[in-house]
Amino acid sequence: MSHDKMILKHPLSVRMFHYFLILSFLPLAVTGVLLYFKPLSDAAMHLTMQIHAAAGVALTIACASFFFLAYDRVVLFIKRVFSVSLADLKWFAVLGGYPQKLILRKKVPVPPMGKYNSGQKLFGIFVLIGGSLLILSGWILWGFPHAMPRGFVSLMGDVHLIAGIVLTLFLCVHLFLGVYMFDDFKAMILHGKIPYEEAREMSSLWVRKEVIPISENKC
Repeated sequence: MSHDKMILKHPLSVRMFHYFLILSFLPLAVTGVLLYFKPLSDAAMHLTMQIHAAAGVALTIACASFFFLAYDRVVLFIKRVFSVSLADLKWFAVLGGYPQKLILRKKVPVPPMGKYNSGQKLFGIFVLIGGSLLILSGWILWGFPHAMPRGFVSLMGDVHLIAGIVLTLFLCVHLFLGVYMFDDFKAMILHGKIPYEEAREMSSLWVRKEVIPISENKC
């Protein structure tokens, strides 16, 4: 296998879902921050709330569509992110080697990873759980605030706020590392493929078990 070989990491269905997440969650995050701090006029804040609600509907449709149309991908994703081993603890012990690369400009040993590294798996868990709570609480707060007990609505408001803050913070880290790992960023946004050599370095277990044995890489 030549060094310029490309491997499909993100199929079209996943990329399409990612596009819809970008178009829905980014407006949600921005308008959510504005709604929390309320820096604009009443008219502008009303428009912000409408955009927030519309983006929430779009996010709900995107998630529901992907769940039903690509159920096998959802199941596989859940299986991957909830697969925990000792290697994950070792990965977090050095934070994947990213601080050493970014700050100290040196590489440290990192345990071999599957398709997703331990940080991506943690992010995936927060997206699954936090995203579900965000959507559920958002619909209750927007569509049925007067049909629910006041204490429950207040609780849903707290859940919505906490989930929104956590996911927005994770999004900032995700965007930064997405640009840092530019080949993977291009793969998710464009063609879905990453170089074999990068896959071998970053996701060696995935390459070995699911793509092609690394030993077959003849130079």
